[in-house]
Amino acid sequence: MEKKSIKSHLAPYSIYQKRMTTINHAFASAIAPVDEYDEIKLNKLDKALQALGQEPEGDLHCVYCDVQAETWDHLVGLVKNAELRGYGHQLGNLVPCCRSCNSQKGSKSWKAYLQQKYLNEPSKAESKIRLIDAHLAQYAIQVNLKHAEEQLKDRWMRYRAIKDEIFKLMIEADKIACRLRPAITSKQPEQLSPKPT
Repeated sequence: MEKKSIKSHLAPYSIYQKRMTTINHAFASAIAPVDEYDEIKLNKLDKALQALGQEPEGDLHCVYCDVQAETWDHLVGLVKNAELRGYGHQLGNLVPCCRSCNSQKGSKSWKAYLQQKYLNEPSKAESKIRLIDAHLAQYAIQVNLKHAEEQLKDRWMRYRAIKDEIFKLMIEADKIACRLRPAITSKQPEQLSPKPT
């Protein structure tokens, strides 16, 4: 880390700019399809892990770099253009991953990430892509969001309206923070407390 990296920390914080993605993700996650954790799903998980070249009863390794896995990565991100993409917290969309790859992949597609990671080893990238493609084809399920929106139009519209209201409140809070910050950071703390009468 270089000392100039502190620059981003020495700037006013924007609630809206810094947390908009978090809110979009939270709203998408709350309605995303989910595979319940049960014995039937665990049997399916074992098969899915074996298809990825993993030993289900042993330590799992990162599907991207082969080091010991520390977390689970959503192959297909939940959010695109601030909306639920159609994949969720499902066995076919979750793969073992190390924290480093999870962080580096970020919102990139898993294929683009592998191609970038193994730029100098294209055959390794292709081998991993074939394995993960087969896994997705067999185990991942994309839901029909259009159908859900049509069936529950009023609820869907209200859900979006709530999210929009949260964003409006965040923007309002940012404006108030801009007015509060100078008083809080002034060198005369006595000005913050009311004068005795």
